[in-house]
Order: sequence, then C-alpha cells, then structure tokens
Amino acid sequence: MTGKTKRRTLLRHATKAVLAGAMSITSLSAQAVDKNSEPLRVTVPERIKAGEPFTLQVSVPKLKFAEGETRWVEVWLGRGYLGRFEVASPTTNASLTLTLTLTRSITLRVRDFYGRVIVKKLLVV
Repeated sequence: MTGKTKRRTLLRHATKAVLAGAMSITSLSAQAVDKNSEPLRVTVPERIKAGEPFTLQVSVPKLKFAEGETRWVEVWLGRGYLGRFEVASPTTNASLTLTLTLTRSITLRVRDFYGRVIVKKLLVV
C-alpha cells in the first residue's frame, strides 16, 4: 500500500466520523428547542425606500428561565453583525425594536438562544 492510498483511506474514514458527529450535534440542538414554544417572529416592511428609516421588530414569546440566566437574540445584516441583545429577567414576552436605514437590498438573519434562525431578504427600492 502506498502513502497516497493510506492517506486517502484515512481521509475517507475521518470524513465519515466527522459527518456522523455533525449529524448528532444537529439532532441534539433540534431536541433542545421546546416543542410547545411559540416561534421567533420578525416584522419588517415588504419594501423599504433607500435612505429612509424603517422599523425592525423581533418578538421572542414566552421566555422561561431561572434567575441569573440570560437569553439573547442576535441580529445580522448581510455579513455585518448588528449585535446580541440580551434579556436578563424572565418575562412573558420579550421584544426588540430597531430603527434602521438601508441603501441597498440585503439579507437579514435573526438567531435566538434556542438556535432558531429566521432569514429574510430586505428589498430596497
């Protein structure tokens, strides 16, 4: 067996192990989300005028966590990270309102502490 054959066989086995590990991580994170929890909601206008401010509203319903824990929502515009917004005390509903101005169409990504992600294309006219 040559060096190339040994390396190729090793890579094939390593790839299978990595894929199996990634699949198990995905299935565990999917189980971590409470099946009874309401979905993360993002509200933005259908069309946005270039250079004019608009409102982005993120609603995270029914937060349940122990005292001292924090829950968070991350907001991304394209590749730009707008920030991680934390909720430090338990409430029935948490919401975040941002006023933004865009000059071009871009993709909005919102991710919460459960790993739920909402992706929306913001169209600027």
